[in-house]
Amino acid sequence: MRRALPVLSVLLALAAPARADTTPAPLSAGVDLKLLDRDDAAAEAAIGAGDVEAALKYFDYFGHEQEDFCRATLEYRLARRKLEDAIRTSLGNRAWGRTARALGIPRHGRGGGDADRSVRREAGVVYVKNSGAGNEVPYVYEDSRWKVSARDVLVVALRARFGPSVKFEEADLYVLAGKTARVVRARAGRLSALAEDVRSKRVVTADQLDAAVWQARSPAVATE
Repeated sequence: MRRALPVLSVLLALAAPARADTTPAPLSAGVDLKLLDRDDAAAEAAIGAGDVEAALKYFDYFGHEQEDFCRATLEYRLARRKLEDAIRTSLGNRAWGRTARALGIPRHGRGGGDADRSVRREAGVVYVKNSGAGNEVPYVYEDSRWKVSARDVLVVALRARFGPSVKFEEADLYVLAGKTARVVRARAGRLSALAEDVRSKRVVTADQLDAAVWQARSPAVATE
């Protein structure tokens, strides 16, 4: 089960590949995307400020395993942002672009507007896929705001890995959340260490950066 959920980009980008039955018209799912975007922006602002507790309010979770999963994801997002800032400042935008590709970090925007986004609803969960994104993100509306659903991120990841007919119990999701939190937190630590190496000028060339990124991606291989 440990390999079922890959290290994901942001929980706000942490989701399984979009399915083929997405509906292209946002309003067909009965969702006001302006409100969803407002809450996404608030979560992004909290992440940008390094305020994990404030950002955590925009995630829906149950139990300490899912909470730890969300916290680890936010720690990864913060580490990734620090790495991006360090590389852009020291080595330039092209170096960051190459690093982002190597780390599997999506680089996409919202495109030309709502027409370029797709939305589908399953019961109380809304799945949004932005223009250019390879993933869709599950949201639920709780406490007067849109939140990323930790449970459904785990569910769609399982289905993406093992197929839509995969069988699981709720207890499996808690186990997966706990294991994935450890994997994500470990990777966040490696990205933070790399950011410090770049800032402190221990990594100053493209070749050094490529080697360091490889080590961050594959620590077991690099240390054998």
